[in-house]
Order: sequence, then C-alpha cells, then structure tokens
Amino acid sequence: MSFVRNRYRDGYARDFEGTLRELKRHGCVLLITGAVVEDVTLQATRRLAGDPRCDRKRVLVATRRSDMDIADGLPPGVERNGPDVRVIRPTNVELNDSPTDVGQTELQYIRTELLKAVGYFDDIASGLSPAELRVSIDSLEGLLETNGYGTVTRFLRTVMALVRGVSGIGHVHLPVPDDSRTVARLSPLFDARIELRRRDRLVAEQRWHVPMDDRSTGWVKL
Repeated sequence: MSFVRNRYRDGYARDFEGTLRELKRHGCVLLITGAVVEDVTLQATRRLAGDPRCDRKRVLVATRRSDMDIADGLPPGVERNGPDVRVIRPTNVELNDSPTDVGQTELQYIRTELLKAVGYFDDIASGLSPAELRVSIDSLEGLLETNGYGTVTRFLRTVMALVRGVSGIGHVHLPVPDDSRTVARLSPLFDARIELRRRDRLVAEQRWHVPMDDRSTGWVKL
C-alpha cells in the first residue's frame, strides 16, 4: 500500500513517487500534523501501519490522554493481540508492575519498551526487511507538556535512530495546526511531514511536505 494516492501528472509526481520509494527503502520517520478529530488521526495511522495482507511488524505507542483506543489504528483484520503487534501504554500501573520499571520516567519507559519490541521483531525475522517495521506514537502533545522540548527532542532522536536502523517506517502525531511554532521547531528532525485536514463534512485529506525536495504536494484524499 502506498503512502499517498498521488493524482499529479507533471514531472514532480514522478519525482515525489521516487522520493517515497527512497523513504520506504532506507527507513524514515514522519511527523503528522493538523488540528483534526481523532477519527482522522486513526485513519492516517491505519494507512501508515501498512497493508494487512503484507508481513508487517507493528508497534503502537499510546501517549494520548483520551478514551481513544490506539488499537483502532490497526488495519482491518490485524488484531492487537496478534504475534506481530506490540502496544506500549506507559500508564502508572504498568510502571509499577515490575521492579525494573520503578523510577523510570514515561519517556524512559517508552524507549526501553521500543528497544525490546524492535529487537525482538528483528531477531525473529533474522533481520527486518525495508518497511517491514511500522512504529506509531499517537501524540507528542502530552509528552511536550510534561517533559519539555529539549527532553522530547532527545527522545525522538533515539526513536528515529532505532527505526531507521532497521529501515522501518515510523510516524509521530502532533495534533496542532501545521503552521504552529512547535511544528516549525520539530520538522527538521523528520524525513517528511504529513498535514491532515477535514473541512466541514467532506472527506479527510492529506498533503506532504518533503524538506529534502523543499516542496509540498497538493491536497489529496487520505
């Protein structure tokens, strides 16, 4: 399943498709922006989690302070308790379950569990194929409020190195307007940015911003 259904007919369409292939081949981490409702966020997550008919290892990190079930972001037919799925939910209960977790911050816990999950999947696959690993972090908003920009930035760099190291695809949601100051500060860390919107009762849409090309796509259906 491709990241985006591109409907352009000019030369940039071909260049953009080539850029997407390069991102999938070498691994990438994407920033998802846009002040949209949670069902649009989940729709984007399902798409980026990969075709359910393909062999994918999926890791979902639940950080959003809401009643949203992050497992709703899995593609149809993929079960949250399946052997190729890991859900990381850094609640206070989980942090106190094991003596080894005592004293860990939320970010330390997430990083530790991500390392375990990716290491496990890489081991059982005898080396993950490009784009086989999919990692989703469902919101940076709470993490930024709790930890601050510098701490979250260091955390993101670790996550990005981990995902790119196995040529995986990761995406991180920041549910704020794409022209916000926070997005501008964080964007240079990421390989590309996907902006989401849904106007009135119309379908959800996306457009891509690719720093390496210094270009953006037009709006297309999500």
